[in-house]
Amino acid sequence: MQAHDADSEPELSDESVSSPTVAVIGCGPGGMSFLHAIATKRKQFEEAGDLKGLLSLPKVTVFEKAAAPGGVWRSNRNLDGEDMSNGATNMYEGLWINDHKYNMEYFDYTFDEHFKTPQPLFLPRQHVLEYIIARVTQHEDIFENVNFNTEVKSVTYDDQMGQFIIRSSDESDIETVQYFDKCIWAAGCNGKPKMIPEVLNKLSNFKGKIVHASEMDKLGSGDQNAVKGKNILMIGDSYSAEDLTLQCIKLGANEINIMSRNCDGTTNNTGSWPEDKVDIHEYAEVAGVKDDGTGTTILLTSLEPEEYPAAPEVEDISIIIFCTGYHPANDFLADNLNPFKYEKVWKLQDVGLDPDTWRMTENPMTEVLGHVVPSEELHMSSELVEELFHRRMLIDNPNMMVLIEQTDLPLLDIDAGAWLILAYVTGEKDIPTKEEMLKGHMQDLLLTLNSYDGRCMIDENYIEANKSVPESHWSDNYENEEYNKYYSELSSLPFQFLARDMKDGNYPFQIGDINGLNKTGLTMIHYELLSLRSHSALEFEDEETQRWKTFRDVDPSNFTSYFTGTGSIPLKGKWLELDDEGNLPSSNDN
Repeated sequence: MQAHDADSEPELSDESVSSPTVAVIGCGPGGMSFLHAIATKRKQFEEAGDLKGLLSLPKVTVFEKAAAPGGVWRSNRNLDGEDMSNGATNMYEGLWINDHKYNMEYFDYTFDEHFKTPQPLFLPRQHVLEYIIARVTQHEDIFENVNFNTEVKSVTYDDQMGQFIIRSSDESDIETVQYFDKCIWAAGCNGKPKMIPEVLNKLSNFKGKIVHASEMDKLGSGDQNAVKGKNILMIGDSYSAEDLTLQCIKLGANEINIMSRNCDGTTNNTGSWPEDKVDIHEYAEVAGVKDDGTGTTILLTSLEPEEYPAAPEVEDISIIIFCTGYHPANDFLADNLNPFKYEKVWKLQDVGLDPDTWRMTENPMTEVLGHVVPSEELHMSSELVEELFHRRMLIDNPNMMVLIEQTDLPLLDIDAGAWLILAYVTGEKDIPTKEEMLKGHMQDLLLTLNSYDGRCMIDENYIEANKSVPESHWSDNYENEEYNKYYSELSSLPFQFLARDMKDGNYPFQIGDINGLNKTGLTMIHYELLSLRSHSALEFEDEETQRWKTFRDVDPSNFTSYFTGTGSIPLKGKWLELDDEGNLPSSNDN
């Protein structure tokens, strides 16, 4: 890597240096995992006296927009109240994890090593961030070559030089141009809040507050919080809507309305909500603001009016929270380096299949679904990006790599991906030819099309067919024994893609391969089912228990660490009564 003032002439890299220069964009979980993988390899090579291995390790420069590491796992402010975001997207203070902690445990730094004693199954955000940073700094100070408070302005590739040109600006607005052999985009899928312009236009006359899920700190906290006693509308029904709904109940909100447009988010699987304060409006969307002089009555309309007539309006709304996801932080990438620039579609003919004669591989849902004619246009999924080979490498330019979560196992997925990318960078694993990558991508398309969970992500006809399955069918009930029996077969594809990354990158923790999962991999899927049930089973609690119980109050005895076998302990009290650190308020007074 070489640095220059913006107006100076570039100098080519010294080709006599064997170690490649690598730019990593982002110091969240992706950037930290890559730096830690290098530190781990360096320690191994040093202990073995392997000079060739040491020379193969890349020279890395990391660009991070915020003032501190952690990416989306940071909160906006440090303990002194200082804003650390520098415009980056972070989590709000009160966030807890929505999935059980064991999918976030690292093979080389277990929860036992970090916490010293067993912990609850669900952890506060801050505890997870502290765990991640302690893990990645156990061998060396990996942040030595991280440029904090530095925003990447553009990334291009010069074919003649064979190098990436990265323009960045620091906190003093001094622009720098640097040149690298390879570039890893690790800036994250949660880069910028996604607000829906069409919905915002319909809310132009709303008199209350509108925020994105990542901007909860704008509403205040503690005695001054703006949530207590208020009616709130959540737009969206996935993880952030669920978590913020529970957080608002904890903060004393009067009523929460959840607008669920497609009814496929996690809030739809929640069996009951504490204090009976939640209404979910199924297949509904915002129609506008009622002209009644208040500016706080929101009109709704139903997308399925015959089966799901929407409430005509929700009254006295003080706060609207957009739980609508994020845009990836990749607008600084040149179009030919940005695999997520456009949403791609494909057809069966693209992989040599005849739509009239093709039949899907049978699965446990075939009996009820029958043959479903595929949609004329099929979408790409998070595991299938047209320009990427095996989710990690740009097919047209394999020196451009991607390190972000692409499954529901974000930290593990990223960490395994870091090892795989490092293997490609050091030459431990050969980079396939373009022809081999295109063939491998086609094989992934076929695998996805023939798997139940894969096809549910890419084929609108198959998605609609699943919606027509009777509610009495076992697939609509997480508690059903048949659901338990078939769940691993129906849900294994993302785990198989992850298993392939682990195997190809010689990751020290293995869960199987692309063809199937080992015992640990199957245990991971079983835990996912138990986690789903912690939401749905709330429906069967007695009325008194439903007044306070959340999915985080589940009995943790069915979960143990993949690495140590250590189990989890119950929370220190009812989750609704705990503070952001997981303590009962009275315990902080002693």
